[in-house]
Amino acid sequence: MTIIARTFLLTSLSSILLMVEPSGVMASEKIEIRTAAELHELFSKRLESKDVYLLAGTFHLSPTNFTDSTCGNCQELNTLVQATYGIRVRGRNIRIAGPDGKAAVIVTHAGYGIFFDGCADCSIENVTITGGARDTSGSAADAAIVVKKSSLVISNNIIRDNIGDSATVAKTVVGIMGICCRENSDVTITNNEIIRNSWDGIALYREAVAKIENNVIDGVDKARGTQVGGGRGVAIGVTWNGKATIRNNLVTRYWKGIGLFVDAQGTVEGNIVEDILTWGISYWDADKGRPVGFIRNNIIYKTGACGASITRSHEGERTGEFTGNIIVETGQNPKYDSPDYYCYQCALALHAVPKSFVIDDNLFHNNRRATPDLPDNDVSLEQFLRVSQAKRKSLATIPQFGKSIFLKDFGS
Repeated sequence: MTIIARTFLLTSLSSILLMVEPSGVMASEKIEIRTAAELHELFSKRLESKDVYLLAGTFHLSPTNFTDSTCGNCQELNTLVQATYGIRVRGRNIRIAGPDGKAAVIVTHAGYGIFFDGCADCSIENVTITGGARDTSGSAADAAIVVKKSSLVISNNIIRDNIGDSATVAKTVVGIMGICCRENSDVTITNNEIIRNSWDGIALYREAVAKIENNVIDGVDKARGTQVGGGRGVAIGVTWNGKATIRNNLVTRYWKGIGLFVDAQGTVEGNIVEDILTWGISYWDADKGRPVGFIRNNIIYKTGACGASITRSHEGERTGEFTGNIIVETGQNPKYDSPDYYCYQCALALHAVPKSFVIDDNLFHNNRRATPDLPDNDVSLEQFLRVSQAKRKSLATIPQFGKSIFLKDFGS
């Protein structure tokens, strides 16, 4: 970007003011969209510097069949995948926004609902995205928002009820995610409601980087396995070599909580993870990776399997820590007592812990363990309430935690 300096003589002040302004930057063109047909026409080509405002109403998209040149979550990246998208957003400096109350509702009818594919410095905010359709290929990384080779801000949206046809979901096993961040993307995800989607709430795959803060991720149905409904998969999952900061999110009513897998790098702090069918937080090398995880000051409450598990077989100077966390009423479902299920059935399952990985200053209360030989670090209710009081009071000031059952049950 070139810079042009303009000099103005201010005679009244008897001085010279130097003003610098950017040159070569195109001002955004503002476009109002009233119909789905207008949306399709607008995004049929690459765009630059467009401020797209959706008027209140419902936009039913018509899906487009295409071949994705890579696979987000396959063993081989360069795997062709047959999929569909609702709209494909390409270009630079594109802002999509709706009116107050998220009253612009996009019903995508597609696997990749809104597909940001090579979109630099783009954003989407204040809209509702729903009604995704599961693609027939199990390799398709279906989500309400799919981000590939893009820099994107996703803020203040409602992403809900992307379930898919029950027969197709049962056949493919995978459902429809809320947000999928893929190859070479840099994504900021803040202040969204990601509710009742049939696979991961937010997933990061290869070379994806994300800041995930102040979101509500609620599976509602707590569906599991081949069941069709909301909350299947992992609420927030970072895998392969994805990198994420995951802070101050409410994660609830999901099959699994927050996971750092394979070679993922993540900071996971200040989240409330509650009412989870299996584990709350998982740090897992998948028998081949070297994850790095700084897991600090989270609440893990009411899980069926272990509260958290740590598994990394390889040593390293930088592996991470599990510190300052509060773990309450975990390991509640005897179905998962066998070590073949997920993790050792206790509050903190230590499968393989590198010497450099720090575990300290965690608070445990009223957790269940499958066998007496598993660790028991629980404190009394009186001590728990006293020690956790300051943290509970601090968490109660965060708007996303207003519906937390932990804060309801134990107060602030």
